[in-house]
Amino acid sequence: MRSPLAKLPSELLTHIVAYIETAQTLLRLSLTCKRLHEYIETDGFRAFVQARFPSIQTPPFWRDAAHALTTLSRAWDRRAIIARSFEPSMTTTRHPGGQTRSSRLGGQQLRAGRRRQTMGYQPVIDSYEEQMGSDWSSRREVLIWGAGAELIMRVKGMGEKNEEQYQALQNYSERARLYDPQHHHNINWIFYKPDRLEDGRDDITSVKLLRHFQSPENGTEYVLIGRASGNLECVGFVDGEASGETVSHYQTNGRAVRSASVNNAKEPILATCLSDTDLAIYPVFNQTMDNVPRQDISIIPAGKSGRTWSTRFLSHNRLAVGLGPFTTPLHVYDVSHDGIAKEPLRRFGTAGADLKISSDDRNEMAGSAASGISSVYAIAPIRPSSQAGGAEGEIFLSGWYDGAVRLHDLRSPSSCTASYTDNIDTFTAIYSLLPFGRERFVAGGARHSIIKVFDLRMPGGKVYYAADLDPCATQSSRNPPSSVPSDSVACCTHHYEAKHDRRDWNVFLNPRGMPRNRLGSSLSPVYSLSAPSPYSPHFYAGVEANVIQFDIVSMMDKYPDPIFKYGPKKTGNRDTDICNKWGLPLSDVMQLACYEQTGIGALQLRVQAKVGDMEESVPGWDERWTDGKG
Repeated sequence: MRSPLAKLPSELLTHIVAYIETAQTLLRLSLTCKRLHEYIETDGFRAFVQARFPSIQTPPFWRDAAHALTTLSRAWDRRAIIARSFEPSMTTTRHPGGQTRSSRLGGQQLRAGRRRQTMGYQPVIDSYEEQMGSDWSSRREVLIWGAGAELIMRVKGMGEKNEEQYQALQNYSERARLYDPQHHHNINWIFYKPDRLEDGRDDITSVKLLRHFQSPENGTEYVLIGRASGNLECVGFVDGEASGETVSHYQTNGRAVRSASVNNAKEPILATCLSDTDLAIYPVFNQTMDNVPRQDISIIPAGKSGRTWSTRFLSHNRLAVGLGPFTTPLHVYDVSHDGIAKEPLRRFGTAGADLKISSDDRNEMAGSAASGISSVYAIAPIRPSSQAGGAEGEIFLSGWYDGAVRLHDLRSPSSCTASYTDNIDTFTAIYSLLPFGRERFVAGGARHSIIKVFDLRMPGGKVYYAADLDPCATQSSRNPPSSVPSDSVACCTHHYEAKHDRRDWNVFLNPRGMPRNRLGSSLSPVYSLSAPSPYSPHFYAGVEANVIQFDIVSMMDKYPDPIFKYGPKKTGNRDTDICNKWGLPLSDVMQLACYEQTGIGALQLRVQAKVGDMEESVPGWDERWTDGKG
């Protein structure tokens, strides 16, 4: 007899699927009959992804999207991180000139040009990825960063077609030259540094990648590069050709480029902070190579001390600028191709922002605190959610001098609608921000090479909980243990903690195993953060003289994100297979240190074990985390 559920129209089934909490339940439902199987494969996984991950827009490969997003969510919840310091290797191309060679560049070679500098370069990063085929894993990822006066670009190809090309290549030395051994991703490195440029004087201070829908020519990567010397240009890199040529130059009158941002319009606009006081607006592409600003204004009031710190487009026609030290250190402007409004649409001040002053700063900042003066160093927009609604550019985060990250809503009269503060490392200024939908965000601190992971806790945010797959447990995995309210409807302590006691956490980027060098400081800020997309299992952090890649995945996961499905053949030995898949070369994988943002008395440091050494894991944490007492 046909199930009554199978007789329902697709519209009603979609409403039912929206209440299903796990992809596993949905998959089992699809096995009950042909009708439900067809519906779930066609529309069910789409309804599940849109209901459980409303703030993350994905390509329309819904079954794989459900697999990847649930796996990624579980990895975030369990702090499953694989971090490695970048060492550009395999195929490298140097521009101008287009010389190609195969090599592995160690840290000393990368920093050789800065031996006369007193500190390492401060990397600025950008990245994006695009779908390149008819399946989830077929992607092309582009990552760039500024290493002193040199631009470094990595282009990575992934997916089924890429794997076919790998297997067809019988020359093993060619395989090693073109592909990484862990996942068989095709890797190409590009270096760009004209001969006239010098480290220090011409250090890169801003990089922006144009998306392909903004590019006038297919097959070309356009990169906007700003420098401390005032040089601001757009450089095009053509796939497969010896090209790294300037296609546009922007007049700055020698003023240093402090920061820059490009909107997401098809005809993009460039906004840049010049010197300490000025803001200029340019069309990215013009009929002439030499572009003059459409508008160039000073946004620091005459007679005021202070400077511009950051600028970021919130939408195609709204721009936020971080300033300081001021009583209103955050301005939002209306922008068009004709220029920028003379007066801000909105000024966000310190009144009502609950500024915090540390004991170390109290004497020096006593007058500033009384006057409510602060600075904003980082800005990041929050995308709209299908559940919470809203328009692009209405909600955004800002990182402040006092160590707080504040959430702003242009629809609200309040200076901020939420504030996120680390109660252990309270007063470290926030230099960089990276949101992942409305679920969580990562903040980069100004000291100790520390990144902070916060749950956004906002409408339209986190809806999926991987712990729903776990059996009930009455023993708490938290330190200190959670206190479950007597009126809670949670079935057990474990499932209550997963939904109502989601603790924020911090990671040190330079613990045991971090490569040490003459220029890399152990107290570096996290200058920049970037992710190719909100659904990518990768993100990147820039610290002094280094860029670190984070893979949000568990080494023990039998079914990771499909982009990791290719790689070395399994031997049957668990430790060997893990090392071959995730640990090559072993010297690159970092052993991080981490702690939850709890009270001082309950503070407990966790450290990661070496690759393959995962016998004593911490309950509720990824298998690599161990008790840090040793």
